Amino acid sequence: MKKPAAALAALLLVLLVPVSSTRAADSNDAMTALIAAAKAEGAVVVDGPPSDADRIALADGFQAKYGISVSYISSGSGPSGARVRAERAAGKYLLDVFISGSDTPILTFLPSGWLDRIEPALIEPDVVNPKDWKDGHLWYADPQHTILRVFQYVAVELMVNTKLVQPKEIPTWHSLLDPKWKGRLLIKDPRLPGAGQSLNSYFYIHFGPDFVRKLYIDQQPVFSGDARQGAQWIAQGNYPIWIGGEWGQLDNFRKLGYPVAPVLPTDGPGILTGAFGLVSLMNHAPHPNAAKLFVNWLASPDGQIAFGRAMVAGSLRTDIKQDWMPSFEMTQPGRQYYDAYDYKFITVDRDAALAKFNALLGL
Repeated sequence: MKKPAAALAALLLVLLVPVSSTRAADSNDAMTALIAAAKAEGAVVVDGPPSDADRIALADGFQAKYGISVSYISSGSGPSGARVRAERAAGKYLLDVFISGSDTPILTFLPSGWLDRIEPALIEPDVVNPKDWKDGHLWYADPQHTILRVFQYVAVELMVNTKLVQPKEIPTWHSLLDPKWKGRLLIKDPRLPGAGQSLNSYFYIHFGPDFVRKLYIDQQPVFSGDARQGAQWIAQGNYPIWIGGEWGQLDNFRKLGYPVAPVLPTDGPGILTGAFGLVSLMNHAPHPNAAKLFVNWLASPDGQIAFGRAMVAGSLRTDIKQDWMPSFEMTQPGRQYYDAYDYKFITVDRDAALAKFNALLGL
């Protein structure tokens, strides 16, 4: 009788151990094994944003944490697609992790079959806990959960020189159609590829062809394809209003004391963006374990603080203090938003609207 009683007691002890504790132990064991395998590989190759601040945050931050060297490539999203295509055509598999904006991973890397699904690789307990992410779930850029998304914040698409115009004078997008702004608007060149195309589609989808015609034709705006030059023109007062510009460029002038400010129009949903916030795992990676460890670190609180601060981008994590983000770039309760990084918008809606936009302008 003693042996069955002892066995029953042991079984009861096992059953009384919380399932969450068992899962946590399993996750910790998996991470321990992954760290050991990654250190055995000793290196990881990462293609990321082309700036020194981001390189230091990502490469130095990961190396300091795990002692694994990072070879950092920063050719930019579009050129990276061309480079990887040429490498793979030659049978070379040189890249482990790809960090970029929305278009290249979704429209080039994913359909080309170059990626492994990232969801199974995420095992760090602080990463996979859904309560630590906006809306209670991890964010993915595609329906198959191949590409992880870590950034989301409000895009500033309208900026002014406050010596020439106050933000309250143009509270809506339709305010820009006032005849007094004719010939005085600076707009990102609609013929150029990139993020500006999303704004063009946004205008057509939400305000229709009549608005587009009046803004881009009747108001006789000046087109600029150079963000640095555009920021300088606004800061120095050559033009009072900049549409589709880059706040990051203009903010550099604000910090130097120039009278510039963002405007968030109220007659359409706010626009959400994601910067270089899409993270992908390459298949046939030369350092697969180090790659998996890198993306777990990047999505962790430490990684998100380092990367978010360097890029000045809002993290989708809710358990970190994002004191580097200005309040106007954070979403507000009750405000409607339109996500320019939404999969359907990128793969279907944007190009359909853009074709009509371009036809209207004869582009």
